[in-house]
Amino acid sequence: MRALGVRPYTREFIDQVKDLTDQEIGQDYYNLGELTEIAEKNERSAKNPSLILLDGAKCVGVRLSLAPGQWESGKGHGLTPKMWQIELEELGYFQSLFIKPSYQQMGWGKKLSLQSIEVLKELGARGILCHSWVESPGDSSRKYLRSLGFKKVSEHAQYWKEVDYKCPRCGKPCLCTAEEMILRF
Repeated sequence: MRALGVRPYTREFIDQVKDLTDQEIGQDYYNLGELTEIAEKNERSAKNPSLILLDGAKCVGVRLSLAPGQWESGKGHGLTPKMWQIELEELGYFQSLFIKPSYQQMGWGKKLSLQSIEVLKELGARGILCHSWVESPGDSSRKYLRSLGFKKVSEHAQYWKEVDYKCPRCGKPCLCTAEEMILRF
């Protein structure tokens, strides 16, 4: 393993991030158009809250995040703004975090997320919203987000049902539950 490095997620990494997400969550969870849109939104921002983990020139991890004012919903269906106590325009969004299995349990997911949180604060966010995968192996998604200070807002059954991909847990359509979570600053 070479020295690992963190860089902003830009268009030059779209193909690598697509390959990574296809391997880690399921074929076409992200399409090239979505990944291009995230890169373009973040490239227009004063600072880029989406980060990639590189081993040499190879992408082995990604934290996709969106700045306040750059998002309106997550991948699935379900938002409860009356529970946020922060306006949508003041919230950043944690879209996804994926780390190749051979790079997990080294603290990289947390490092990427903490760096993204700092960037979102610098961009004026008063908090961050996300949708956590309730059925993740060992409840790892919620445990990890709670360790960063995220709190439960609500749950959304079959949150990803309309996403056209094959869920690694339940197939197609995805019938998993999302826990809407918020981190307030």
